Amino acid sequence: MKSDALSVSRLSVLLQSTLDREPLLKGLWVRGEITNFKRHSSGHLYFSMKDKDTTIRAVMFRGNAEKLRFRPGDGQDCFFRGYVALYPRETQLQFYVEGIEAAGQGAEALALEELRKKLTEKGYFDPAAKKPIPSLPQAVGVISSPTGAVIQDIQKVLWRRYPDMPIRLFPSAVQGKEAVDSIVRGFAAMASASVSVVILARGGGSAEDLSAFNREEVVEAIVGCPLPVISAVGHEVDVTLADLAADLRAATPSAAAEMAVPIREELAEALQQAGLRLRAGMERSLRLEGERLQSIAGSYIFTQPERLIEPHRQRLARVTESVVFTQPNRLLDAHRDRLSRLQEWLAERGAATVADADMRMQQAVIKLEALSPLATLARGYAICRDEAGHVLLDADQVTKEDKVHIRLSKGALLCEVEEVL
Repeated sequence: MKSDALSVSRLSVLLQSTLDREPLLKGLWVRGEITNFKRHSSGHLYFSMKDKDTTIRAVMFRGNAEKLRFRPGDGQDCFFRGYVALYPRETQLQFYVEGIEAAGQGAEALALEELRKKLTEKGYFDPAAKKPIPSLPQAVGVISSPTGAVIQDIQKVLWRRYPDMPIRLFPSAVQGKEAVDSIVRGFAAMASASVSVVILARGGGSAEDLSAFNREEVVEAIVGCPLPVISAVGHEVDVTLADLAADLRAATPSAAAEMAVPIREELAEALQQAGLRLRAGMERSLRLEGERLQSIAGSYIFTQPERLIEPHRQRLARVTESVVFTQPNRLLDAHRDRLSRLQEWLAERGAATVADADMRMQQAVIKLEALSPLATLARGYAICRDEAGHVLLDADQVTKEDKVHIRLSKGALLCEVEEVL
């Protein structure tokens, strides 16, 4: 009958009284693994006891917690002593722990540690294999839940730092049975999504909530991704295998967004400063090169080139005015006279000696004649002098109607200049 309906509070009291009358639920020993462990500022301990099939919420008040001889934590296999009761406000079944004894490391914790060692041996967590995060990505890929604060926080930070930065979201389950396959598909999609960096993100949660990020399939998807990956899974104290495999780990999704993109205003300012430095450097180089060019242009090589040529011209004039060029016959006559005296001297000492000396003399004459300027003239060359007797080396040394003396192999000519070409 509806008139006999119980209030919610009355039902809660009835359930609690039923539990209180059951002696099997008092002074129980339960074995399980600690998960979702939290130490409250009040000193109370809040956690869950679990095995492979079931999880039960538990609480240990400060008075009992202070008597513990070890520090409990997630993944520990323990014996729990206590009783079952309801949390009155929510009528939530809880195990009120009065004592804890360590039994060893939990099965899930052992399995996770074995997987970590296995993946470490494969080199999946090697710092040397980490890919660098690009300084300015073309677009940012995000694998996360499409609802909730995570994607909103990432978008807010990205666009605050770099307005209108393209964001490619792959909507993925981040907990539950579908999470692993969904995350793996997300990385496969990002490989062809025209992004430069990928953020794998989800908010905080219990150890069970984060279990997908400790799966081998997810780690292999991160390592096999051709793009750099930033992980932002859970809170800062939560470290998953996905965090170890990622190229960079962020404490929160917002921190991951800060790591993914620079601040555009700072880039613009740095670019402007680089342009100013480049302009100043170019102006300095041009000024120095201009001064160097002006110095070279003002040197005597350009302003008075004849100063460079004049010493060589004077030397050549002295050579050509020497007796070898002006009176070559005198040189030959002197050698002939010397050879004649030598021949007479040798004639006094025997005919054979004279013949040998004569042959040597003839050879010397041939060599001398080959070196003589007359031999050069005999090949069609000529020596030109002005009226003062200076050898002409340049057409600019004479002007129209000047008299020029030309010495040939045989004879000489006196000519008048009709035109200087």
